[in-house]
Amino acid sequence: MDTMVSIHVYAAKPANEPAIHRAMAAAFAEMSRLDSLLSSYRRDSEVAAINQNAAADNVTVSSDMDSVLRVAQWAAQISNGAFDVTLAPVLRLWGFGADSLGLPSPGKIAARLPLVNDQDLVVSSERNSPRRFVHFRRQNMAIDLGGVAKGYVVDRGIAMLVQAGFRDAMITAGGDLRAVASPLTAGRRYIWIKHPRAANSDSAQNQTGAFWGRFKLDAGAVSTSGDYERFFFKDGRRYHHIIDPHTGYPAMLAVSATVITRQAVVADALSTALFVLGPERGIALAESLREADAVIIYADGEKLKWRATQALKNKLEIFHQ
Repeated sequence: MDTMVSIHVYAAKPANEPAIHRAMAAAFAEMSRLDSLLSSYRRDSEVAAINQNAAADNVTVSSDMDSVLRVAQWAAQISNGAFDVTLAPVLRLWGFGADSLGLPSPGKIAARLPLVNDQDLVVSSERNSPRRFVHFRRQNMAIDLGGVAKGYVVDRGIAMLVQAGFRDAMITAGGDLRAVASPLTAGRRYIWIKHPRAANSDSAQNQTGAFWGRFKLDAGAVSTSGDYERFFFKDGRRYHHIIDPHTGYPAMLAVSATVITRQAVVADALSTALFVLGPERGIALAESLREADAVIIYADGEKLKWRATQALKNKLEIFHQ
């Protein structure tokens, strides 16, 4: 899914190393299998099959695809469409993930925006049957799972490690991670939030210069969406890959949104939704959810400011105000 994935397993006994490597290999194999289903970068994935056929007929999908799409639909509903996997036709215009980055014309964006509507994505199943289906209500619709699939893959990787008996581990995939902890690391693991403008800071070479802040996490999932991950400049303006489904243009209310939840798939979708919603509406949404915390960094002129859920405020150690 166009990112690097890493697995860390912590163990007290060096004798466990062969078993750890076997468990890691199994986890990577499972994540590779899921990549073959959920990736928007592969022509042989389930996503590709859905995009090619779902407007004409019901497309039978795997239980994994069904699970991911149901989380996506939940995120779309609670965020009033700030997260929407049917954004794919507009994303293609911008060229992120391809070699054709560029600023689309307003006319092209306006022509494709009517195709972006989660309500036109039908996910269903037959009664008393394990079969699951996906259908598009409109021609030329398409989905892109870049804002949710990585989290699902990370969750499955951790599940594989836990099933193998390893209960102190962390998997990272781009801006997504999930960790489980034992007494070996409990209370000692920090999650670091990247400084959104570290490359432009004179302190970038300092120990904490590349990071905005950090917090401790024993077990749980974290996802960060930022305007610094994939972007280009045009006429002095930054255009990034987090597109507002309502406008077809990059969301401009935040520069970074970090979400902490129990499941990586939920954190993944919510970090995108909160980024689009911005600091006020995004943090209000996070506060309304059980077992979700968030911090959103946003620009106020030349300065960066932040807003966080109440429970997270006391846990944050901030390096740059």
